[in-house]
Amino acid sequence: MKIYLPLICALLLSGCATSSPLSQLSEGDCTKSQQLLIKDHVSGQIDAIADQNWQKAYSFAAKSFQESIGLERFTQIISEQYVLLITNKGYTFDSCEIVGEQLVQKITVSGAKDDFRMTYRLTFEEERLGVVAAAVTQVSEDLAT
Repeated sequence: MKIYLPLICALLLSGCATSSPLSQLSEGDCTKSQQLLIKDHVSGQIDAIADQNWQKAYSFAAKSFQESIGLERFTQIISEQYVLLITNKGYTFDSCEIVGEQLVQKITVSGAKDDFRMTYRLTFEEERLGVVAAAVTQVSEDLAT
């Protein structure tokens, strides 16, 4: 076992040194590994919102967002303007691209009566992925343009 310990330590340390797929952002389409990280992050927030676990949902917000919007205001905004996320019947991930310093993920949310397209904007600040904004557009409007 003593022989393997240095090898295991070296492997663990080299794994820690690996940089995140989000540390180097290049304009254009997201890579597969970036898409997976973003999908996990956005899904975590949407699922927490659907469970009305406001503290957990808020934890997915970017640090810069949290510095300007407190938990109470966040809860109010979601409850009043994003009811479709609370009552969603599912969601799918569409395109993902990098625009400047932001990762832009489009999703389609299935609602009780209508489906909506949402555009999530995320940043990677201080080695942490975070949601800075989300905008809603009805899918039928997107298809008509």
